Amino acid sequence: MRMILLRHGQTDWNAWQKYQGQTDIPLNDIGRKQAAEAAHYLKEYEEVQAIYCSDLIRAHETAAIIGQKLGREIIPDRRLREVDFGRWEGMSYSEVYARYPQEFDAWFNNTRRFIIPGGESFQQLQDRVLAAIEDIYQGPHETVLIVTHGGVIKAILDHIDEKTDLWDRAVDTAAMRVVEIDSEGEMKYLAP
Repeated sequence: MRMILLRHGQTDWNAWQKYQGQTDIPLNDIGRKQAAEAAHYLKEYEEVQAIYCSDLIRAHETAAIIGQKLGREIIPDRRLREVDFGRWEGMSYSEVYARYPQEFDAWFNNTRRFIIPGGESFQQLQDRVLAAIEDIYQGPHETVLIVTHGGVIKAILDHIDEKTDLWDRAVDTAAMRVVEIDSEGEMKYLAP
């Protein structure tokens, strides 16, 4: 199975460098344009048979723009949501560091295990995301698009290669990553 992972288009909170997490923030004009550009690319170069997405509006809206262009229904799945940033949501990166420096350091130095107060750990995110990926893999499609969030894409890539530092895996808004799952269920990172 070929799995195209696409981060949602830009929101105002992305532009303002605020933690969104599971707060439901819509796309801004740039984000809608990014989604349209992704749709054009996918129509031209890929044979997407199914579109899955997070149920949060920024991912759902991105998927809907693409789905309309490709003539595909979208399948929302709440397990594809961004990590729950708990009490950090709505705060800028610098605000979190200034207000909760010990939490920020713990998150940065032990991302997989540290649970943000009121939120979840990266490991909890990864467990629910991999369960969703397993269900998608069991489906009938050879090429799927998954419209989701930066943390979700990092969780999938980290599952493939835990040696790479999570912080080295930048995923810009509307960026694509391609993963292949072989007949044994093993994932391989293809591009870019």
